[in-house]
Amino acid sequence: MKINQEVLSYLRGETFQTTLPVNIERTRQQAISREAYITGMIRNSSVIHIGCSDHISIINEKIRNNIWLHKLITDNSSKCIGVDIDRESIDFVKNELGYHNVYCGNVLTDDFPDLTTDKWDYVVFGEIIEHLDDPVSFLNIFKSRFGRFIDRFIITVPNIYNKRQYMNMKHYKEIINSDHRFWFTPYTISKVLVSAGYNPEQISFSNLEKLTTSELVLRKIKQIAGLKVKYPFYYFNTIIISGKIN
Repeated sequence: MKINQEVLSYLRGETFQTTLPVNIERTRQQAISREAYITGMIRNSSVIHIGCSDHISIINEKIRNNIWLHKLITDNSSKCIGVDIDRESIDFVKNELGYHNVYCGNVLTDDFPDLTTDKWDYVVFGEIIEHLDDPVSFLNIFKSRFGRFIDRFIITVPNIYNKRQYMNMKHYKEIINSDHRFWFTPYTISKVLVSAGYNPEQISFSNLEKLTTSELVLRKIKQIAGLKVKYPFYYFNTIIISGKIN
């Protein structure tokens, strides 16, 4: 899904409407994890990975399941540096797992000479924007400090428009990571990025929601018939948005 010029005028605040209809492409897409999507985009590129670590208790499990994002980016990029504010987790990644391409620090205030001595193809913000108190300020300050050294960005956030959340609402319930500050739609994450001075270009969706028994049976039938199985955007839990930093 590409952001067209009409929507872009609203994102920039050039035009305004209280009931803006934003059409999402009806094209269905194949089920893909955010990890596979990101590694496919950054393969053989140089990457800065912000929020590179994870909760210590789940890193090894993610490695066993081949879904720990920093390992996948490291393995598939030409060069990778990760930054995370969690000292304990970074020490674990370095000392226990042997990944030395990581730094502990705050990208808004600390100096990282290795980030500013070369040009980078991508910066990846994986599942961190929804945890921030002020994502616009965070992204804007990051851009002012490091943006001239980076060509493109990739950001992933939770998709409020998915069928699981619809079912939760029908049961008068919200199920959410207790540290999240935001849910996002394609428009609202684009608005955050434009407000921060970024240029979003492409929106996609990943992490297929658990299918019902009947949906699983139908998928199996299609696979046996040799058909590609694709799904509408509301079957996915994650929004992936990419574009130019400058």
